[in-house]
Amino acid sequence: MIREVEKNGIIIKYELVRKRVKNINMRIKPDLTVSVSASPRVPLKYIDDFVLKKSDFILDAIDGYKSKEKLKPLYTAEEFSELIVRYYNEVYNSFREYNIPYPKLKIKKMSSRWGSCNYVKGIIALSVNLIYCTEEQIYYVIVHEFSHFLVHNHSREFYDIVSKFCPDYKRIRREMNQMVIK
Repeated sequence: MIREVEKNGIIIKYELVRKRVKNINMRIKPDLTVSVSASPRVPLKYIDDFVLKKSDFILDAIDGYKSKEKLKPLYTAEEFSELIVRYYNEVYNSFREYNIPYPKLKIKKMSSRWGSCNYVKGIIALSVNLIYCTEEQIYYVIVHEFSHFLVHNHSREFYDIVSKFCPDYKRIRREMNQMVIK
């Protein structure tokens, strides 16, 4: 359901999704749409007031997305494939001491993450959007996903493993969080 609120003559449209959630959640997407999810029990007036309270943040975020350049791929498709396979095998060899079976690699379109790990099925999926990332960033994502075979969450223990193979992971992750891919 599309809703609108107005603040100082500026209309903010947002998509309201009703679902079983504890809190009101809001996301500004790279395509500049605002999405809000809330429990069916929350009154519309309360949700509208929530969006109004967040209006400065929403408008700043939209301006931020507009001001950022659209990224261009850093590699050809062939270079990208070769790079992924090379780093994937390199990281796997680094993790050999942990006796991890060689996981199946999938490259697929992902809209909100760089990679995922299904440690039960032995699959690592990497986003095609990594084509916009530096080699250092690609390496970090692969290390991150391999680390999930050892620790299945994002605890301190998990990041201790990541930092063993990628000591500068915090800076790399911060840089990647700033990227806008449309």
